[in-house]
Amino acid sequence: MDPLVVFDCEKVLPNRFALVLAAAARTRALNRGAEPRLDVQGLNASDLALQEIARGAFNKDELAPFLFASTALTRLPAPSSTTPELRGDGCSDAAAAPAASSREAAH
Repeated sequence: MDPLVVFDCEKVLPNRFALVLAAAARTRALNRGAEPRLDVQGLNASDLALQEIARGAFNKDELAPFLFASTALTRLPAPSSTTPELRGDGCSDAAAAPAASSREAAH
């Protein structure tokens, strides 16, 4: 895979996580027999998917599921005031998770 192609892809999909999802979806489609949108020979399906994204072979509606709108992002709620208090030794009185039984242990 050519790293410069990834930089070109980031111009289309600036979020790398979204880029990975889009490229994986297109790679699966190509492996299942979808028609390539570019006439490039000698590339495997994943490289071809990245080339298609980098060269803009998709319209905005096709990439919309992978784009994150800034209005859709929300903040996490503030922590509740029921956090356990620390004792003088730096430990809390909160109950610890129960220990796994011997049956649950992986060998």
